[in-house]
Amino acid sequence: MRALLFPEPWVVKLIDIEIPKPGPREVLAQIISVGICGSDVGIFEGSHWITAHKPGGHGHETGAIAVEVGKEVQTISEGDHLARMGQGYAEYSTYVNVIGHGKDELVEALPIVRNDLSMDEISFADAVGCAINCYERAEFERIEGEKKAIVLGLGPIGLILTQILLKNGIEVATSEPYHHKKDLAKHWGAKVFSPSEYSRSTHGKETVVDGIKKDFGEAHTVFEMVGNNDTLLDAIDLVKPGFRVIVFGAQKMQYIPYVSCRKKGVELVYPEAMVNSKADKDYWKEALDLIATKSLDLDKLVTKRITLEDTVNAFKYYDRKKWIKIIVEPQKK
Repeated sequence: MRALLFPEPWVVKLIDIEIPKPGPREVLAQIISVGICGSDVGIFEGSHWITAHKPGGHGHETGAIAVEVGKEVQTISEGDHLARMGQGYAEYSTYVNVIGHGKDELVEALPIVRNDLSMDEISFADAVGCAINCYERAEFERIEGEKKAIVLGLGPIGLILTQILLKNGIEVATSEPYHHKKDLAKHWGAKVFSPSEYSRSTHGKETVVDGIKKDFGEAHTVFEMVGNNDTLLDAIDLVKPGFRVIVFGAQKMQYIPYVSCRKKGVELVYPEAMVNSKADKDYWKEALDLIATKSLDLDKLVTKRITLEDTVNAFKYYDRKKWIKIIVEPQKK
């Protein structure tokens, strides 16, 4: 079979290897859809803490079909639609995406069967689960009356989070430089701001933070979805005193402004991905169930579909200005 290999930063190769042989407690899955996640791009660029050097890479946003089932597996049949598969930049995989983060990694966990969902829908489960986690860690139920949130960065998870916030009656402002992402958030009902519009020639000293404060105000929760230290500082500036900044953007090291946080009484919360160790839960079922309601506008996030061959150049020349979600279809040539 064909698979992608990520041996070192800024290197990706298309290789031919043997199809994995499932053991008695394993399932062989045919990978149909896999979304390129920001974490995958970070791994490729060497800016993410995760390394993934095995065939198929990190490849965790997968929709797959069971094609061979180990004799000791009782709950999965050939032809079942599977969520939670990993190492998905390949035609086939036996790897289950069950990293526990703050908890111990699950052992001998199986994929999740969801025959009610399409391959594309299942591939969005990881991103939707991360967005639900961010929303729940904000704990808006603590707040009485009007609730306001600011989302800094409208990648796929930021866009999904924006929808979840709006559907829960929360007033939302967003900051994002790229128009195609801003237009979606605006269409859904969020107020949109662009840091790139605040230049010296048009706004003098005023920054996007000043603009958000003036036109929207401070928020009960600010979600940092970029993974940039300057954006974290903006989030701390924009949150109401005594409230929370949810830090989800991935980076290896951060500078925390102690004085600013201490004076405002800011709470910095770092959600894991699909796991909430505070609540001792993961979000796979919740994410899949939410997708099944058809209440999230996921189709509009798909920019284009590509083959495994095309994916090599997609990583090398990844275009954040134009792309939101790229779906890789490993079975197509």
